[in-house]
Amino acid sequence: MPNTPFEQARDIGEKLRVARKQAQMSLRELADRAEVSASMLSQIENGKAIPSVRSLYGIAAALSLPVDYFFPAEGDGGELSDEPAAPESPSAMTASEMREARLTRAAKGGLDNAPRSASSPIVNVEGRPTIQLKGDVIWSRLTANPEAGVEFLEITYAPGATSGASMSHHEGREFGLILEGELIVELGFERHTLRTGDSIIFDSATPHRLTNGRDTPMRAIWVVLERK
Repeated sequence: MPNTPFEQARDIGEKLRVARKQAQMSLRELADRAEVSASMLSQIENGKAIPSVRSLYGIAAALSLPVDYFFPAEGDGGELSDEPAAPESPSAMTASEMREARLTRAAKGGLDNAPRSASSPIVNVEGRPTIQLKGDVIWSRLTANPEAGVEFLEITYAPGATSGASMSHHEGREFGLILEGELIVELGFERHTLRTGDSIIFDSATPHRLTNGRDTPMRAIWVVLERK
């Protein structure tokens, strides 16, 4: 169970080595496809560095794997760093960083293993695949399986929680409906306060940040459509 930074790095490295060999790729070939240096890839594979979210997404794409193949099982305590780092100093992913990595399915274990039919159109509240992010932000996927080009989520922000220290932007369009509490949405130079029952639509390419500035939790339904 990867509880320490060293164990987290080793776990990611072992998964990377297995996946690379199964794909019958050399380090150099994978590095070229993932657009990372061969030396960095070697350090990651040998458990000497933790990849950035951006690098990990590139590696996963090059191996035709979902990015969360590298995620630790729920309860392992493993987290990915924002920048390549030695195992001694990893940091958790914020909502913005996770958005960049893209939610394809929840971390292994826990609610994601709740029994349900793969063909069922219903996701019971007890069986929602859920990921807890840095700063007490929770994403609960409202679809039984990942859906191409769209994320359908319930998001929960604890008091004071924010999607990131800085604004983020990416391709797509976002739709939100506040179920409970209050959410501050910064869009470029504008700042909007949404309360229970309010909704919002905006272009994800606009720099944005979500923050719960109140002392009570905020829950919302959130949809992100990717642009092709």
